[in-house]
Amino acid sequence: MAKTTTKPVAITTDMVDELASVRDQLKALTAREKYLKEIFRKGGDAIYRGDQHQIEIKFTTRPQLDMDAVRAKLTPAWIAENTGEVEVMNIRQMEIVQ
Repeated sequence: MAKTTTKPVAITTDMVDELASVRDQLKALTAREKYLKEIFRKGGDAIYRGDQHQIEIKFTTRPQLDMDAVRAKLTPAWIAENTGEVEVMNIRQMEIVQ
């Protein structure tokens, strides 16, 4: 099992609200980025110039390992023996309704 090391910290209500706000902004920005990237994908390979930036879009290919095929070839014992654990911090955001 993953080990968690905690150190004494002072977490304020402002910090909680700021983290929630940053996460909300990231969601909105990520959605906007996805939308814009799809438009550029449809535009194809090109160099696009704005007033302040230039973007080059180039499509290439790269090898990609088929993990389902790899897992089908490996035994469950091998997978268990070579699988480790890492600590992950999960954040669940909830809005306080007053």
